[in-house]
Amino acid sequence: MRLSAHRPRASIGVFSLLLLLFFCQSALAAGAAKNVIVLIADGTGAEQYTLARWFKGAPLAQDAILTGMVRTHISDSVVADSAPSGSAYATGTRTSDKFISVGPRAKVLSSEPSPPEELRYRPLATVLEGARVQGRSTGIVATAGVWHATPAAFYAHVPSRTLESTIMKQGVHQGIDVVLGGGRGYLTPKHAGGLREDGQDLAAVLRERGYELPTTAKELGAAKGPKIFGLFAGGHMAPDLDRAALAPQEPALAEMTAKAIAVLSKNPKGFFLMVEGSQVDWADHANDPAHLISDLLAFDRAVQTALDYAKKRKDTLVLVVSDHNTGGMSIGNMRTNKSYTQTSVEDLLEPLRKMRASAAALWARLGKDQTPERLQAVVREDWGLSITAEEAKLVLEAAAAYPEEPYYALGQILCPRYTVLGWTTHGHTGGDVPMFAYGPGGPKGLIAGFEFGQATAKALGIDLAALNRRLFVDAALAFPPGSVRLDETDKNAPVLRIEHQGRRAELPVNTNLLRMDGRELHLEGLVIHAPDTGRTYVPAQAVQRILGKRVP
Repeated sequence: MRLSAHRPRASIGVFSLLLLLFFCQSALAAGAAKNVIVLIADGTGAEQYTLARWFKGAPLAQDAILTGMVRTHISDSVVADSAPSGSAYATGTRTSDKFISVGPRAKVLSSEPSPPEELRYRPLATVLEGARVQGRSTGIVATAGVWHATPAAFYAHVPSRTLESTIMKQGVHQGIDVVLGGGRGYLTPKHAGGLREDGQDLAAVLRERGYELPTTAKELGAAKGPKIFGLFAGGHMAPDLDRAALAPQEPALAEMTAKAIAVLSKNPKGFFLMVEGSQVDWADHANDPAHLISDLLAFDRAVQTALDYAKKRKDTLVLVVSDHNTGGMSIGNMRTNKSYTQTSVEDLLEPLRKMRASAAALWARLGKDQTPERLQAVVREDWGLSITAEEAKLVLEAAAAYPEEPYYALGQILCPRYTVLGWTTHGHTGGDVPMFAYGPGGPKGLIAGFEFGQATAKALGIDLAALNRRLFVDAALAFPPGSVRLDETDKNAPVLRIEHQGRRAELPVNTNLLRMDGRELHLEGLVIHAPDTGRTYVPAQAVQRILGKRVP
């Protein structure tokens, strides 16, 4: 397809690009912090923190640094999905449901102003990309697949979080120094046992770029850096509660956080690191208190690791936040309507202490023998509950409503009967979430999610507007009409082709590659195509190189 555009004034465009690069360099100046660590407990509200605190029997790592709350609504919904919520934290811009760091669609909440047309669907630069352009080291740590919504929001630009193969490709070409988590399947093609349908071997790309690729905790410990792309599961990592039994080779979240900090902190210019406790959200979706507590306390240990590092110095900002609440968990339920003022610590904790497996792992143990008698036995073994045959039957009946996640029925039916916990949904909820900050430049008070992103950028000394102009130039406006064409012969690997004054350039979409004059250049940003508008964006660096101007 040929990209349409108004005819640009080429001479002014070239001059403007030269000025742009100068001012962008100036705009990415030193901020309040040399290092910034953002830790996100996915799906966690104040009540979940309260439960974890009771279970731990001591303050949580971030309790002493509570600074405010975050309003989590997105541009088109009062209740947020992780993709746009994480994107707000990453880009400083509020966007739409399922979007990963691209501008919102036209339809927004009645309380929100309509976004300008030039903002819609275009890629939005992230604080991670800004830190990398500054010369800082960058890192991503998660217990989900690293292509999952929240981690992806800090490095990828797609109109749907479901485009996992594309997200991983962008992540590989983003030049992140340390990536640790799950999701190894999207590195390799299907014919080699992976999940990629484009036939590309991204593991080979990483090795060519000098990355170590550990797949176990032992290999991670032995990795020397400075570039590590460690994926410890084909899909998501195991719940912390199940790790010892099901995946003992996987590192804990705190281990990955410590390794990332150790590697990234060697850069004298500083670093940016995002750490996600991914599975608190999944536990809440399942109404699974044991999974919730174990993964939130694993996150707590990761927060402590970050704070231990920051408290030894004065140049590191640690931010702890959630992207939204999930499950609507409450301490107190319908069963405690008349007894809530007599709720003891034992009433709260004793049923939970007996739960030694996640709901998903418990259900997996059932296998095909899904009879009330077998369920009673497994629940007694894994959760320490002596449920009745009638309750087991109710669980099995409720499970039929969740063909993809039948284990959702366990918490739904059993928690109201055997715990003092309540749940309102298997989905997300729209309440404000706690925010914690330690170090220079931390935000305070009640702020919106996009303001959290702007505060992070400010602490790093990043001008997001200038960064967007530097990393994402509309190719059709940068070159004369007819010289730019998107070649979609291979739907899995489109290529932007540019012919200018006898020179031919190829820029594979979703990569940072420019091929021209028999050479391949690694650009400072990605080539991104916006299918909703038909526009393709390239770094200003690519435009200058193709036009024959000196690249700074």
